[in-house]
Amino acid sequence: MHCLICNSPMSYFFSKHFDMKELGKVDYFRCDHCGFCASQTHFDMSDEQWSAVNNAFHSVTHYAEDNPYNRNQRYFNQAQMLHLLKRFDCVTGDQWLDWGSGVGAVSSLLQNIYGLRLDTYDKYFTPSINEISPGRLLPRTFDLVLNTAVFEHVRDRATLDEIEEYVKADGCLAVHTLVPETVPKNPEWMYLLPVHTAFHTNRSMQILMDDWSYTCSVYNEYSKLWVMFKDDTGGIERAANRINALLGWQYLKYKAGFVDYWK
Repeated sequence: MHCLICNSPMSYFFSKHFDMKELGKVDYFRCDHCGFCASQTHFDMSDEQWSAVNNAFHSVTHYAEDNPYNRNQRYFNQAQMLHLLKRFDCVTGDQWLDWGSGVGAVSSLLQNIYGLRLDTYDKYFTPSINEISPGRLLPRTFDLVLNTAVFEHVRDRATLDEIEEYVKADGCLAVHTLVPETVPKNPEWMYLLPVHTAFHTNRSMQILMDDWSYTCSVYNEYSKLWVMFKDDTGGIERAANRINALLGWQYLKYKAGFVDYWK
């Protein structure tokens, strides 16, 4: 098995057993170079098997009234962060896309609270707001491409590259996932959900930024969202500092490169 981030060899890491009819023993592998981890078991599934696992998991959790995984709070914080970046000219233009939007929660908050439009697209859910057709997904079309809780579900590099290719040459990419310094060798790690197939590290994300020509990023802890920019002439850092000064605390963390916030 080779790493879909850097193409280096991957070695067996550990296994986990899931108590699901659709999923049993899962074998995880780790990249010897960048630390990226992935489930060989999930990667080897047919599309039908993969859909069955997703349907079984999301039918229980996605519409649950007790809001598992703190989704609603995160959606609000993501909308608020994007609004601030727009107000301070970090994100320019009005063509915004949420790829893998689910029902469109972030789009709804942006529109109803901040008056901003975020188009929505999802292969598996029907968005309730601002849905666009696949025919409008053209390369280098969008000023901002957002994806939340997507990077940990992919099973090939082509999906990651597809998401990024919708970003305009001077646009930005916003990514929500969990990115530690190293993936723990622990079958009880909380991020090992039945539908999570890929686990990124600070180093693997930096490699993606380099491959896609992004030079700097900002991160907010409460939204768990990274926004990556191709222009590193100082404007993004100055805007982040202005936002932080206005709020009176370190709301945004800026770095030339990938913000390795979680050590």
